[in-house]
Amino acid sequence: MIDVVIVDINNFAGMVRDAITGFSGGQLIAQFTRDALGGAIAAIESNEGEVVGIMGDAIFAVVPEGPHIFGACVTMAESVDRSCEYLSNHQREFPQDWDYAPGGFSAKICVEFGWMDISNITTRHLGRQNPLIGPAINYASRIGRAGAGNRCHLGPVAAHKPELSQYSPKGPYTVAGKEGEENYSYYELSFSDIGREDPRTPDDTYWG
Repeated sequence: MIDVVIVDINNFAGMVRDAITGFSGGQLIAQFTRDALGGAIAAIESNEGEVVGIMGDAIFAVVPEGPHIFGACVTMAESVDRSCEYLSNHQREFPQDWDYAPGGFSAKICVEFGWMDISNITTRHLGRQNPLIGPAINYASRIGRAGAGNRCHLGPVAAHKPELSQYSPKGPYTVAGKEGEENYSYYELSFSDIGREDPRTPDDTYWG
């Protein structure tokens, strides 16, 4: 049993579209994505977790059961906030830089806890890969569809674990599943002391 963590950049398809039509002509969008996700990767790895997949603008990670999960979420939120503060300050003098992400980017952190199975698959280019399969992965992905701006959503199992429930996550809320699926319930984990001052985009300011 482990915690599944998905970190995903919001409105990434729109950012790519704007990058191609904007000042940069689409150059360096991959490097921007690398830098945006780099802090989240470091946060997970410094809290006993492992990144097991990168899916375009999102990372998929696992963190062992225990208190490390809250530290990972807080450190990821702080990393996103620092990146946005840097971009926002830089763009005051050079507004054409990263013009597809005015004021920085926003991200969602989604966590659920559960059982998973592991196998392996090999491709000529990637070599041996170890896909993880389990309902917690699907659940974490689904609850990220709710809300806007910077946010941290917990699945119901994760939200009731002592290492997270002690921080009084708000909820439950619900988000509609895909066609044929039931609704998904989730909770919001608030980091009220993390947030930029003077943001360019108010919806992307505060966590929780």
